[in-house]
Amino acid sequence: MNSNLSAPTLQIRKSKCNCDLESVTALMRELNYPTTINVMRERMEASEDNPKLCTMVAELDGEVVGMVALNQVHSYATGETATQVSALIVSEKHRGQGIGKRLIRSSEEWGRAHGSQVLFLTSGNRVERAPAHAFYEHIGFDKVGYRFIRKLN
Repeated sequence: MNSNLSAPTLQIRKSKCNCDLESVTALMRELNYPTTINVMRERMEASEDNPKLCTMVAELDGEVVGMVALNQVHSYATGETATQVSALIVSEKHRGQGIGKRLIRSSEEWGRAHGSQVLFLTSGNRVERAPAHAFYEHIGFDKVGYRFIRKLN
């Protein structure tokens, strides 16, 4: 047996715009979120400058293979501080390896450290989102309602 072989190393860390921009943009595009490098640069820089926002990446042997974007909000209705997962993406070729679960665990840790009592996310009701919904329920999220949107033009 060759002792020089080692298992891949997964690291979850805060993103850095200057080195993760292209990878995060590619992940967003993989899920058909319309974006550009410049738009993602603005979002990532805003995340770095705002203590209520956080973007983390999952790095597998030096390659960014997943990301999560977080937003801390305060609920007027319940009085709770909550952390919203506003984006969670694992590259298609790396799904099913526990990376999404690790990103959510890191999101929970970040939320707790910033005073949140709840972690939540919203997701579209399109049929192609069914595997993601099954994943969310599998890792302990409860489906509790609907999301309604109205554009403000």
